[in-house]
Amino acid sequence: METPYEVIYKKIWDLSPNFHIPDSYHNLNLLTQELIHIYDSQGRIGQDPFASTRERELSQPFHKINALLKGSVCLVTGGLGCVGSNLVNELVKFDVARIIVLDKNDNTPYHIESDHSVTVVHGDIRDAETVHDTFTAYKPDFVFHTAAQRDPGYAESHIAETVTTNVIGTLNIVKACEYTGSVRQCVFSSTGKASRYFTEEVYAGTKKMCEYVLDLYAREGRVKYSMVRFTHMLDNSLMNEELKRASECDKYVRVHSPGKYVTAQNKKEAASLLLNALLYASPDQCNFLLVKNLEWPVESLEVALYYIKKSCRNIPVVFIGNPLGYTEKFFRGQMDWSDPSELNLLINVYENKSRTVNSEGDIVISHICPSSKVVIEKALCRIERASGEKESKEMLVQGLKEMVRDALTKVNKKDTVDILNWGLQQKYLDIEKAKVSDYGAIIPMLFESLEGTVYYNQVEKLKGS
Repeated sequence: METPYEVIYKKIWDLSPNFHIPDSYHNLNLLTQELIHIYDSQGRIGQDPFASTRERELSQPFHKINALLKGSVCLVTGGLGCVGSNLVNELVKFDVARIIVLDKNDNTPYHIESDHSVTVVHGDIRDAETVHDTFTAYKPDFVFHTAAQRDPGYAESHIAETVTTNVIGTLNIVKACEYTGSVRQCVFSSTGKASRYFTEEVYAGTKKMCEYVLDLYAREGRVKYSMVRFTHMLDNSLMNEELKRASECDKYVRVHSPGKYVTAQNKKEAASLLLNALLYASPDQCNFLLVKNLEWPVESLEVALYYIKKSCRNIPVVFIGNPLGYTEKFFRGQMDWSDPSELNLLINVYENKSRTVNSEGDIVISHICPSSKVVIEKALCRIERASGEKESKEMLVQGLKEMVRDALTKVNKKDTVDILNWGLQQKYLDIEKAKVSDYGAIIPMLFESLEGTVYYNQVEKLKGS
């Protein structure tokens, strides 16, 4: 039997294609007001759903970090962006000698503290010569790599630009770190989307490939590398700003779909993670850090209804479906259900087995499942030779498949059994209204990794779920 929510959602779906017709628009308005009443009565939109996220702070052991940074030169790629500029504003509080910002933009909507120690270099990380010359000229001790093409939707229509910026640009930075004898540590900003076992979405795929690259260099190179995984960044949230703007200015508010949830964090947390990552770098693997207490995810529809209510305007929500870059279905086997009280969307089951928590209890530290040097280098070689949108996507997906398959040969097979059981039990598929094929290529790869082992018989029946 359908719940009241599902009845309203279905009606909105049915009416949304014809929202421009007066009768449909009127009925969408009524349904939206009904949803607002329901959500409000449950206490869900009495205040900004992200209010507590905006106020969160992470521990930041100033004296330990300052002991590392004292007298050093720090280079921040993407230092004019939201996270990068906030990091620069934090770095000036330490006893650093100089801060170099490498950014392709000429200006920024974000404020950077006016400080004689900050030098801005305009350059694109895709240009290996510019990167090399910048590192050679300023000889940084610490590198914070935050520059990236970060919009998942844009990534699907500008594939080559995203792949070259995120993958080749990162490779340029890492090579410069290794070549320039001054660099001691490099911290990379990744995404929680990279915790997926495999993905064909361009933005998430480029970041996951970068994680493999950083881990390889941590094992094979001279420099220490570490990473942070960010989730939805509230201070430059494309979703949040669009929903707010539409509620104030447009005749309707577009929402991808109901039941789409996001975890969020703020830019101050992001800068703290990057700085903490200096303290948790290992000489033989690339550890990543993430916020431990992310709170319960927020539904995008809930945010839309909050802004409509706040605007006091009588406008409807319209469901438009999930665009490219946001289409992959969440796989329940992504999370470690052996301890539900510690569930976190930014770390997968394999990684969760190696997790530790800082002494303050607010940061998780772990590392990825490594892939082999030869597999990674072959994938990067094909990426570098690719041209155009189609070939760039093909080489990205093919390279990731090979890296993931190789990584799966090194994991604990018992964990793989748990992943398949948690994700593909029929009762859970029924709840999600899903089938095995909805989760894409990763499911066959997980089964394939168990073939020829004693564990295969324990999960074989799940293949037909």
